[in-house]
Amino acid sequence: MAAQESVSVSRRLPLEPAALRVALLFLAVDTIGGSRRWTLGPLGALEIDAEFRAVDGQAGGVECRSVTRGRLSAPDGYAVDTEIVLITRDGDARLTLRADARSPQYREALTVAARAGLTELAQELRFFGTRQAALQ
Repeated sequence: MAAQESVSVSRRLPLEPAALRVALLFLAVDTIGGSRRWTLGPLGALEIDAEFRAVDGQAGGVECRSVTRGRLSAPDGYAVDTEIVLITRDGDARLTLRADARSPQYREALTVAARAGLTELAQELRFFGTRQAALQ
């Protein structure tokens, strides 16, 4: 049996909880057709379902988790399913993208694409998070 070729990239999301809720709302509302795609130039592409759904976190409400799914593509079009998890704990938010490269030859290319795609998603959420004042 071949070893699984996992891709996992994580980054902190510098948004306050209220701004993060606004950002997720604006991301979903601003997305036509339910999916958002970032073409990452020579690095590949990331497409996600724009609606994050809440999943059970730790007992006591210390941690909140939201998940969405998508597709991650290498520069030559090789694509795999991906999961993006948003975890908030004690006011700190973190995005993590996970995928199974299914092939050792694509692991590095997909990791680079995942890093670039997660950066694009984080920038977009930060942008939408600035819209918090529009809802007050």
